[in-house]
Amino acid sequence: MSDFSSNQTQVPPQVIEKPMAVTVFGVLNCVLGCYFLVRMIYGWSGMIARVVKEPTKITESQILVWLIVVFSFGLVIWLIVLGIGLLTMKRWARRGSVLYGWIQIVLIVIVLGATVFSFVIGQPSYPALDINNALALIHWIYMILLLIFMQTAKVKRAFTAIEG
Repeated sequence: MSDFSSNQTQVPPQVIEKPMAVTVFGVLNCVLGCYFLVRMIYGWSGMIARVVKEPTKITESQILVWLIVVFSFGLVIWLIVLGIGLLTMKRWARRGSVLYGWIQIVLIVIVLGATVFSFVIGQPSYPALDINNALALIHWIYMILLLIFMQTAKVKRAFTAIEG
């Protein structure tokens, strides 16, 4: 008896080259996500200390801040997961990174708009030029670059070639 499979020509598996942008943004997503996570935990310690010190003085604005913190925590975890997904070339990671970038840009516009509005009405919530605004600007630039590079033809082709 002849073995049918031995007569077949073997097709080598397709080698998918990972674009450099995917590696760079995968690493940066993980690093920035961890950095934001550490900053959040540091910020939580001060918030928790204030609540423990004066639990009866919880205001509506503090509740809003806590809701934003919980939402931001979810976004930070998502950023880290997306970074790992990009490094392992998961298709969902590219789409998720694009969605994450758009969500972050909208949120940054809202925060910067609220800051400008607070100056217009004469009740600035914090100084115009401080480290948080500088970090927000850098973060915004990062998100724009993430959107640009995750939507290039080379990156799309690399993720399209992946099965599943």
